[in-house]
Parts: sequence; structure tokens; C-alpha cells
Amino acid sequence: MEKGLKRFWVAAIVPFIALMMVIPAMAEDKIVIGSLSPLSGAYASLGEDFMRGANYAVEEVGGKVIGKPIELMFIDTEVKPGVAARKVREAVDSKGVKFFTGCASSGVALAVSQVAMEKEAVFNTSVGADAVTGSKCNRFTFRWSIPTYGAVQQTVKPLIKKFPEAKRWYTITPDYVFGHSLLNNAKAVFKEFGVEHVGNDMHPIGHTEFSSFITKAMAAKADFVVFFNFGKDTINALKQANNFGLTKKAKILVAWSSGLRDIEEIGPESCEGVYFGCQFWHDVNVPLTKKLCDVWKKKYNRFPSYPEASAYIMTKMEIMGIQKAGTTDTAAVVKALEGMQYDGITGVEEIQAFDHQTKKNYYLLLAKPKKDIKGPGDNATIVSYGISVKSESESDCKMN
Repeated sequence: MEKGLKRFWVAAIVPFIALMMVIPAMAEDKIVIGSLSPLSGAYASLGEDFMRGANYAVEEVGGKVIGKPIELMFIDTEVKPGVAARKVREAVDSKGVKFFTGCASSGVALAVSQVAMEKEAVFNTSVGADAVTGSKCNRFTFRWSIPTYGAVQQTVKPLIKKFPEAKRWYTITPDYVFGHSLLNNAKAVFKEFGVEHVGNDMHPIGHTEFSSFITKAMAAKADFVVFFNFGKDTINALKQANNFGLTKKAKILVAWSSGLRDIEEIGPESCEGVYFGCQFWHDVNVPLTKKLCDVWKKKYNRFPSYPEASAYIMTKMEIMGIQKAGTTDTAAVVKALEGMQYDGITGVEEIQAFDHQTKKNYYLLLAKPKKDIKGPGDNATIVSYGISVKSESESDCKMN
């Protein structure tokens, strides 16, 4: 009886051990990149854009890197920090995923960043809050987009210089970490140039009614009204601003936009004369951007949007890091990415080693009147562009 029981346990355990030995080997046969996309929630309209951009980055390299197939795992963040952090942790623990890109919300990205550090998984994002590569930086988190500091430096500051007579500025701000970060940076610039900040209104993400804020800005006799919101919030705000006649009473800046995507959806009647800041613009003399535009024209008969372009370049950066490292070991990939220069979608881009912030251009656009638009994509002109990131001595990043 005892010998029979022993034979039973050996027969049962040996196949189990063999299976456990096979699972890690199978996992190593492919490289999985978790694409953190807002497929539901406040930014759900951007979800498919994220997916298209990430998919093309994989398609561009023939679906492989260092001889292994690349698989994308699309993870719906629901634009909720706790949900996103849980899903990323589960992807690491149950699926062995070691690479992540994306997030449309700074709060979500900061939560994911902490999980990335805990699990030693590489994470690249394009959100705005300065803390991502500042006070909350870590060895495993990278950012492609210019932070809110850079966005304000490249939009508010040049407009103050361009219109020195515009001394009264009003701001409308989303009440979460991204909005607060933009507002605090703008206040510093207002103080630097002696501009009077005549009012600010906070609103929750996903807000739809901006009329009370707009009328308050008009009553304050603001010379400039700055919208610090993003996505649908910006689209709703600009349409209502036009309906209430704000565009005729004051100059308007959208400091952080989706570029062409927003301008087309808002429409030229509501955008005419409005300034937009954006991370990506399709109509530039940049080889990789021209290539991306050609691909999108063939695939979708239109120009790529900022969410598509950002998802593409972030995924491409991680693939380049793996290729350069020659391994999927995340510590080696981090080292390969640090200081890396490459031809990006805004020109030559560089990842700063000390904080993992990418040095790249940020664009200030002026929307064209309808009569001047010559065809698809000809919706705005570039007023200026430049790179504004903090130096190591200025940075709050203390990398461990």
C-alpha cells in the first residue's frame, strides 16, 4: 500500500514539475508589452488611438525584436489610479509582463510608476505632471512627453512676450494633479513677468458645463484666458467659449492639447485665433513624422493624432531599448535607454540619464480661420517651438 502511494505521488508530481519548467521557457519565447490605454472612463475616446499607435510600432519592426515575437497586451486603465496599478501588478505577477507604455492621466501614471519600481518593470509614459520625472522619479520610469513645466515655458511665456499689453490672465483648470501642475507653473511665469492673474476656476475631470467659468472670465475683463484641461473637457470648453463670445473678447490659449485631433473636432469656427500647445504636430520637416504621416494616409486616409503618435513613439522607444540591450533583462534595458539619442517624431530626441525625461520639442500653434484652410491637416500654423526641461541642478529628481 505504501509503495503504491509513493508511485502515485511520483507519477503525479513529475509531470507537474515538468510543466512548471516549461512555462517560464514559453514566456521567454515572446516579449509582451503592456499598453495602458484609456478604453473606458473620461478619456475613452483616446483608447483606440493608443492602440493604433502601439500596433504600428510593432508592425514597423516586423513584429520581432532580438529574434523574439512581440505581443501587445492592451490594458484598460479606466482612468483610475488604483485600477491601473492593480492591473499592472497582476500582469507582472501572472503573465510575467516586464514592459509597459501609456496612460492618459498623470494620477494613473504616478500610481503605475510606483508598481514599475516595485516590480522592476520598464514603464514609459506621456503624461504631464512634473513629479513623474521630478520628485516621484524612479529608475524604471521614463517619460517621452515634455512635462507641464516645459509646456508652460513654450506657450505662456512666448505669448506674454508676444502680447506685452495683455496684462490680465484668467485660468480654467482641471482639479487633479495634471491641472494643478500646469497652474503652478503658469503662476510662476505670471510672477516672473508681472502679469496679473485675475482669476481661476477648478473643475472635475469629465466636466461638461463651462458657461459659468467663461462668464466669470469675461466679467474679469481678462486679456488672455488659458484652458489647462485636456481631451473632451477642452473640446466642450472651446465650443462653449465660442458660443458665449469669449473668442471675440479675449485671446485664448489651450496650453496642452491633442493638436490636430482637438482642432478638427472643435471645428474652425470655434478655433479661429485660438493658440494651442501640443507635443506632436504632423506638418513638420522631420523624417520619422513624414513616414508616420505617409503610413496613416495609406491606412486611415488622414494624418496621425497626438495620442496615436505618442503611443507609437513610446512603444518604439522600448523596442529600441530592448534591441540596444540585446536582452529583456529590465535593468539592462534601463541602462540602454539612459542617455539614448534617436531620430524621433519631433526631431532628434534624447533621454536624460539623471531623470529619464526625454528632451524634445513642444509646439505652439495658432488655429487658422476656415477661409485659409487649404485642405485636411492645414488647420494651424506653428508659431514657435522649443525644448524646455529642467537641468539636473534644477530637478527635484533624486534617482535611487
